[in-house]
Amino acid sequence: MDPTIMAYVVQAVGGAVGGNILGALTRGGGGLVGRSLIGAIGGLAAGYGAQHVEAVGNITQMWGGLAGDNSAAVSNLITGAAGGGILGLIGGLLIRPRN
Repeated sequence: MDPTIMAYVVQAVGGAVGGNILGALTRGGGGLVGRSLIGAIGGLAAGYGAQHVEAVGNITQMWGGLAGDNSAAVSNLITGAAGGGILGLIGGLLIRPRN
């Protein structure tokens, strides 16, 4: 698999997990599917920001060295989880059940 595509997949998975956790804590976010989609979009957006915005990229490089050989995958996973968590929190606060 292409390393670029794999990075996006890892960011989306990390974002889905982060979005689900923070969306569930705020008791909103459109259910499991909604939180997963919102989180995956947030994870990809954070990864895009890390590649194209120097300040964000510098922050992700700091936590990228945590896992030695797997540093790129861990960095992408944490970046995706952070982005997904932010959108999951916002989605959980804004998207509420109607009852």
